[in-house]
Amino acid sequence: MRKSLKIAAVATVLFLALGAIVFVYANSQNRLAANEEQEQTMMQNMQTYFGSNNETMPGHMNRMWNKCMNNFQGSEQFLENATLSTVLGTVVSQVKGMLILNTDLGQVRIMLPKEWTVGREVVNRATLLSGTFASAGQNVTIKVLQSSVFSNANFSLNVMMGYEAVNASDTHAYAVLPFNIQPNS
Repeated sequence: MRKSLKIAAVATVLFLALGAIVFVYANSQNRLAANEEQEQTMMQNMQTYFGSNNETMPGHMNRMWNKCMNNFQGSEQFLENATLSTVLGTVVSQVKGMLILNTDLGQVRIMLPKEWTVGREVVNRATLLSGTFASAGQNVTIKVLQSSVFSNANFSLNVMMGYEAVNASDTHAYAVLPFNIQPNS
C-alpha cells in the first residue's frame, strides 16, 4: 500500500508539473489559438526540459506519463496556485532530474531542467552538480516555481521546478527553458 501511494504521489506531482509548464508555454505563444505545430513543438520542449521519459520513469509510470502529456486539464489551476520562491540549502544529490537539498525545514526535492547555462557555457544538470557549479555538501540558492498540489489535515504536496541557481561564489546558472519566468514587481 505504501509503495503504491508513493508511486501515485510521484505520478501526480509529475503530471501537475508538466501541466504547469505546458500552460505557461502555450499562453506565452498565443492565448487564444494554439495550432497543431505549436503543440508538437511544445511536446518536444517538454521532453527536453525533463529529459527522456525513460530517464525519469520506468515501465507503467512511463505509460502514465505519456497519457498525462496528452491531457492538460487542470494546468490552469496548477498555475493559479503557483508562486515564485527561493530555496536555500545544502546539496545532497541530483537523481532522476531532481535536486535534493537539505534546508532548515528538512529535505526538499526540486525538479531540474535537463540543461543550464553558466556564463557562456551550456551544461547538463549532472555536470552542473558534479563540481563545476556545485556538488554534494555545498550550499546553493535555487529560485523555483512552486505550487501546492494537495493539502489535507495529515499532509500536503507541493511541486518545485528550478529555473535559476546561485552557488556559494555567487555564480548564477539559468535553466534552458522554452519560456521565461519573470516576477511581477
